[in-house]
Formats: sequence, structure tokens, C-alpha cells
Amino acid sequence: MGAGTVFYLFMKYSYLVGFLFLNSITGSLVFIGAIIGAIWAAIKLDGIISKSRYEFPLQSAAILLMSLFFAYQMFASHFYSEKYLKEAGLEKVEQMFELGELNLDENELRARAEKIAVKESAYMMSLYGINSRPAGVEELEVLEFKRRYHAFDLVVGGEGKSESYTFTRDGLDFKISGNSVME
Repeated sequence: MGAGTVFYLFMKYSYLVGFLFLNSITGSLVFIGAIIGAIWAAIKLDGIISKSRYEFPLQSAAILLMSLFFAYQMFASHFYSEKYLKEAGLEKVEQMFELGELNLDENELRARAEKIAVKESAYMMSLYGINSRPAGVEELEVLEFKRRYHAFDLVVGGEGKSESYTFTRDGLDFKISGNSVME
């Protein structure tokens, strides 16, 4: 379980150690080294725990923590209140519209867009640009809210116009991972 957790963390947060991946061969070697190190550390830790007189409580606590960790990763949107998710989503949409009103070059737009959208969406925004706030819409409001496993969807609109946005957890925050325009 420990090796699986380390593997998952390494894959999920690989962007934090992206500077280590000079090319695919180096990346593969680092990845294999991390897996071997995680397995070795898990075996050593298991040996230490098994010699302890608190073996059962420690193993039970470790299993509980790992189960909670994986449950949070798979059902992140269910760990937050509906009010918080609506406010966070609406804030990201407002930031995206503000970003659309600025005249930024491709690299600046991508750098700023990565703060409000997942990396793939930020890249698409930098290529195709961002639509500014729809004409006549001053105040946005949440029209619909739907939770999914690790994500949530918001339908945001005002003045008879609406758009649907999907938010996923990226790093420590929820970010826009997709949108569609609806009339």
C-alpha cells in the first residue's frame, strides 16, 4: 500500500519535480528509482512496525490514513460544502473573464491561465484566446450545481446567457478543466 501511495503521489504531482525530467530516459530512470525506493522503504517500515508492540494499531492507522487519502482523491468534491464550491467556481470564472479582457501575449496568457485552469485548458486558452465577459452581463450567478466523483459542474450565467464549466482538483485548488457555451 505504501508503494502504491508513493507511486500515485509521484504520478499526480510530477509537475513539482518536472525539472528532473530532462528527457524520457532520465524520467524513466527517476520513476523506476522512486518505485524501488518506495518498495524498499515500505519493507523497512513494515519490519520496524512488526517488531513494535503496537503493530496492530500502527498498521490499522496506516491503512485508515491511506484509505482516507484515496477516498479524498477520488471524491474530492464531496469533502467540501456546496457553498464553498459554488463560490470558488464563480471566482475562477470571474478571473477567467478578467483575463480575457487583458491584451496578453501567448506566454503571459498561459502563465496566468494556469492559475485558474488545469494545464491542458490553460494551453488551449493561450492558443485560442479567452472570450471576454458576454455583452450585457454584469453579475454572474450560479444557475446549476452538480457534483461528480472528483469534479463538479457549474452552470453560470446572467441576463439570459449561460455557460457550463467543469472544475477538477489540481494541486491544492479546484480549477477549470472544461467549459461549453449554452444559449
